[in-house]
Amino acid sequence: MQNYKKNSPQALDSYQFKSYSKISIDVDQDSIADYQNFLAKRTDSLAKIEKRTFKQKDKEKKDSLLGEDFVNATKESQFFLWEKATEHQFSQKYGDKTNILDSRMSGFPNPIYEALALNISYLNRIPRQLSPENRNIYRYYLSDTIEIDNRKTYVIKFKEITNKLKQNPRKYNGKIYIDAENYALKKLETSSKKRNEGSGTIIWKPINNKWFLVSENLKVKMGDSRFETAKKDSVKKDEKQKFKTKKFGNFLYVKNQYFDFETNITQQKSDFSGYSLEVKNADGSLLSQYRTDSLSARESATYQKIDTLVKKADVEKRVSLITNLLKGNIRYKMLDFDVLKFFELNKYESLRLGIGVKLNEKFSKTFSPDFYVGYGFKDHRWKYGIGLDTKLSSKRTSVFRVHYSDDIFAAGRINKTFWDSSMKFNELNMDIYNDHFYRNQQFGASFLYDVSNSLSAKLALNREKQNALFDYQYQNFDNDFQNFSTTLSLKYAPKDKNLMTPSGKLTYQKGYPQFYVNFEKGFEILGGKLDYHRLDAFAIHQFKSKMGTSQIKISGGISSGSAPIWKNFEIVGDLNAFSTSLFSKINTPSTFSFVTMPSGSFYVDQFAALHFSQELPFQFKTFGNRVSTIKLAYHSAIGGFKNPENHQFDFKVLDHPYQEVGAVWNRFLGRGFDVGFFYRLGYYQTSNFNDNYGIQIKLSGF
Repeated sequence: MQNYKKNSPQALDSYQFKSYSKISIDVDQDSIADYQNFLAKRTDSLAKIEKRTFKQKDKEKKDSLLGEDFVNATKESQFFLWEKATEHQFSQKYGDKTNILDSRMSGFPNPIYEALALNISYLNRIPRQLSPENRNIYRYYLSDTIEIDNRKTYVIKFKEITNKLKQNPRKYNGKIYIDAENYALKKLETSSKKRNEGSGTIIWKPINNKWFLVSENLKVKMGDSRFETAKKDSVKKDEKQKFKTKKFGNFLYVKNQYFDFETNITQQKSDFSGYSLEVKNADGSLLSQYRTDSLSARESATYQKIDTLVKKADVEKRVSLITNLLKGNIRYKMLDFDVLKFFELNKYESLRLGIGVKLNEKFSKTFSPDFYVGYGFKDHRWKYGIGLDTKLSSKRTSVFRVHYSDDIFAAGRINKTFWDSSMKFNELNMDIYNDHFYRNQQFGASFLYDVSNSLSAKLALNREKQNALFDYQYQNFDNDFQNFSTTLSLKYAPKDKNLMTPSGKLTYQKGYPQFYVNFEKGFEILGGKLDYHRLDAFAIHQFKSKMGTSQIKISGGISSGSAPIWKNFEIVGDLNAFSTSLFSKINTPSTFSFVTMPSGSFYVDQFAALHFSQELPFQFKTFGNRVSTIKLAYHSAIGGFKNPENHQFDFKVLDHPYQEVGAVWNRFLGRGFDVGFFYRLGYYQTSNFNDNYGIQIKLSGF
């Protein structure tokens, strides 16, 4: 695919076009008549059977009736139907923008925004059969040269390599059609390894010397509909009825059509304002304007019949539960419960249990109150916070917030303002061996605003009363620090794709690189007694190559002026500093921690750190069908402290490079967790092996 970028429409200055997508689930289209006849006979047979009473729980009875209603409905309708009309815009100057012109999903009269962002398509994507990382699992054969649309075209057959001893040399998985003039991908035909498991045809055509996707037709097997049928119409008194299974294959059908192409057109900046995806309409009323063919009678009946069944089964409520859980919330009516507030482990509180609740858009589209409370079982204290968000725009994030909290925090951590729920999840147990905490009573106000799709900013003003919860003395200050500060936080994610929903911004595609910056200034005004500057920043980048998947995390910070230790930085370690047992060597990772470093040991007022990992480009099986991979890692940090003597407590200054290397077995033994072994190198390495190693365990995907 050396010419992919040159032939891509995104090599043009600008373009726009529309698309119509139809996604459905149904029995094999060639078997619909047989399916309908079978259900009709089955209904007649069931009607003749004498009604009997069975002992069933109410839920079992309800599920059984719903299942039967669904079977009866699919005599005349599909199992599922989703139509979507979309406008696609691109500009070298302004980027890309996608507008949902209309959408309708059977069973869901209200739009599911997470689903609207899905793109089951090869639009602006290299097919997996041609992607560089998959070249080693396919074999390609030039089989023919033909004419298509009066253009010379190469035909390349390909097949997937599974077991070289058993594969049939005459069985191919598809054909690739390459234009002979500019080596552009013209057509792709695919078929599954197993017979009647699926197929696909994707077609591109040249417009203004660039190759645009014009149609996609995909068919994928999705299990079977199974029915037990009696082998005999009647049985003798003492004879047991025998059954056989009747199966009908279920398939996912995807049809995408692209049309109304315009290239090198004049576009306005306002056309690309807001987020990368915008929903113009989603009630299905405009779909008839964009359909490339009319709906069949079976398709037309799907909306009415499936809508009724889904409403009866309350499926929409379950879908909402899942989509909100992915964002770290459990939704119940107008309440969103923060799952990250439920429990936490740290050395100061031991086990902390709590609850966090926020009133969502069902309460008010403008105002959103929230509160949380937590209790530590070791310190026997309650912590709490209360706040109010006021939404100032329905088009983008623009939120003014006031809040008050009385809580405890670990000393020396970088600002986590724009961290998503998965990043915060990794931090839950990072202080299990750390008891360097301080109490913070804070009243504050902030303004959160998305400058663009890629750039977010937050300005916060805080009035704080803080005191150390460990043996600590700073200069001539008593253990009572009054602080007034302002903080500016920025996040820049140029490859993120976002969508505005009634509940707020949804990042439906997380891209890399990502940059985070936080600058905090303390003032000796309004009761504040601290004068300091604090800057922290980090960047995360992730990319694929022939060597596999690489991830780089670079972080750094600097603090100056008069401020207690928590306004400086801890270099975060995961180990128990007071034990060398095997159990104490096992830990869970956080975003910027060191697996072999004792927790709560190293502090600095300036630092730079690197976390690099490389997932190797091969997979292997252990148990079951899931594959495992190996990831290699290198972590390093260096820092310094100008006046460490001003902070009276037991700590070390990280003034030499700290280094560790590790190997991680992803999906250990085919299971859903990763296991890594890390070893300390360099200046801080000791002659005792037990001092230098750490074992990391985490859930796969986090």
